[in-house]
Amino acid sequence: MSTSLSQKPKTERMMKLTTIPKPKSKSTAVAGPKLSETDFLEIGERIGESKEFNIEVDITIYAQKRYETVTGIVTEVDGQQGRLSLQVGYDRIKINMNNIVSVK
Repeated sequence: MSTSLSQKPKTERMMKLTTIPKPKSKSTAVAGPKLSETDFLEIGERIGESKEFNIEVDITIYAQKRYETVTGIVTEVDGQQGRLSLQVGYDRIKINMNNIVSVK
């Protein structure tokens, strides 16, 4: 007895892939203010004067989608880490220089 194996032809099904667009994000992130080159120069000059002559300055920062003003004397500037140390009363705080909006 011989058995004959019947082979069924392989049929490949072609699947049509459809892409579904990502939903548009509804978050409206509020970007911080854009500073000009003269703003940066003015901020740097006032920070330098505060450090050199122990002058009290008002520094406005924009962080976590809100503005905050800190008044104190600049004691240290760390350009490598981008931080500014400020003496506020008996406290010493550090500020990220990228968040500074104005210095008065």
